[in-house]
Order: sequence, then C-alpha cells, then structure tokens
Amino acid sequence: MDSVCHSNNTLVNKYFSKRTIQEIIASESNVENVWSELYKYLGRYYRNEYYYKNTLFNKLVVGKYSLNTTYAMSEVSISKSRADFLVVNNKKAFIFEIKTELDSLDKLIYQIEDYYKVCSIVYILVSEDKYYPAYRLLKDHKVGICVLTKRNSISVRKLPVQDFSKLKHEQLFKLLRKKEYESLVEKEFGVDKKIKDVQKFKAYLKKFKTLDIKYAQKMVFVHLNRRKNASSAEYIKKVPFELRWLVYQSSLNNEKYERFLKNIDGGD
Repeated sequence: MDSVCHSNNTLVNKYFSKRTIQEIIASESNVENVWSELYKYLGRYYRNEYYYKNTLFNKLVVGKYSLNTTYAMSEVSISKSRADFLVVNNKKAFIFEIKTELDSLDKLIYQIEDYYKVCSIVYILVSEDKYYPAYRLLKDHKVGICVLTKRNSISVRKLPVQDFSKLKHEQLFKLLRKKEYESLVEKEFGVDKKIKDVQKFKAYLKKFKTLDIKYAQKMVFVHLNRRKNASSAEYIKKVPFELRWLVYQSSLNNEKYERFLKNIDGGD
C-alpha cells in the first residue's frame, strides 16, 4: 500500500502543476481525463496544499463571491513569509494561511504577524486533526480559524477580529508591480518628472508612506483587484472543478481557454 501511495503522490504532484495546463493547451488531440480519479485520491489520502487552495478557490472566489469582483493570489511575499492565499474584492481583503495534515504549526505565529502588516483580516485553514493544536496556539490572537472538514466543507470555528494596528506602508507597497505603484502615487501626488526611473521605487515609497495607512491599504487592494482576468469570469466555470485553481493561476487569454476546453472535451 505504501508503494502505491508513493506512486500516486508522485503522479499527483506531477499532474497538478501549471505545466500540465500548458501541455493540454498545446496538445493536438483530446486529452484523457486522469485528473478526476487523481483528485478523488487526493481527497481521500493526500489532501495537499493544492487541494486546499482549489477548495478555497471553488467555494469562495467562484462560489460565495464572484470572479467579476474578486481576485485571488497565491504565494504572496510579505516580509519574511509567503501567504498561501490572498483574496481581494470590492469590499474587503483577507489572507488564508493553510496548514494541511502534512504541515507543521511551528512557524505559524511568525507568519501571522507578517500577514497583519498588509491585511486586517487573517484566517488559518487547517485539517480537523490540527484544529485544537491551532486553537490552543491562537486562542488569544485575532486570527480566524477555519477547518476543511472530511466532507470538504469550510467550517469557521473561530471568527477573526479586524486589526489595523500592525499595517506597514512598505509591505503594502511591495505587493504592487511597478506600473501599479506608479499609477497609485502619481494619481495621489502628481507626476514628478525630475525623478529618474531607477529612483522611482525609493522616491514613490517615500511619498506613499505619507498616506493614511488605512487609505493606503485600500488603494493597494484596489490596484490588486484590477488584475482580474476578464476571460476567467467567462470561462472558469466550464473548467473541471479539479483543475480550476491551476487554470486560474495560468492567466490564460481567450484563445488558450478555448483550446484548453476543446482538448479536455474532445470538441471539434
């Protein structure tokens, strides 16, 4: 059984990757559906980080909210940590730190402290067996705790409390791409043609730091939310739910979406 599990785990890690999406798009013929059974295996024996992220994406971004108003990011660098799942919509933003059955809680406190530098609402999403250890660790913190149940529902066991006190201008600023922070700062302060391109990051950050921190956070989230891919809202629900997070993260254009859907459906 162990050798079978190891083989399946290797196959799962290989298949549920962005490279697979590119291979499906590039294929000259219909692609055999192997993901459905592999995903069932994931749910029963190996609920890894992808499984958690894909569940969050399907239930929150596609289900509870809307692809038209909501943007999701993964592996977001914040100070010394990397946030697993950041959700931004027109009304709020929040981070999920994922701790699967396979993970340790050792770094959790430090990770959460980093996440509050950009988000006022932070959750952790854990397996059933990690709920009580996580609760004992976090009962006096403002972080929310959710459990991915054995039936794959997301159960909120501890509500988060908003905390703006730890927000940091620099960490918020670093979430933005160059064109985004240029747009934000120039709209707020105007264009200073004396600032050379190589000096912009440092000079624009200095200006950004003069903004009220809550307003600065709001403006950063507005710019992040503009990254939404219009094609995703139209196509993503046609994608098998097992592959949705992978496809979403691949930022496909309309042509590639069409090729992907054709190759998995066997259409002409």
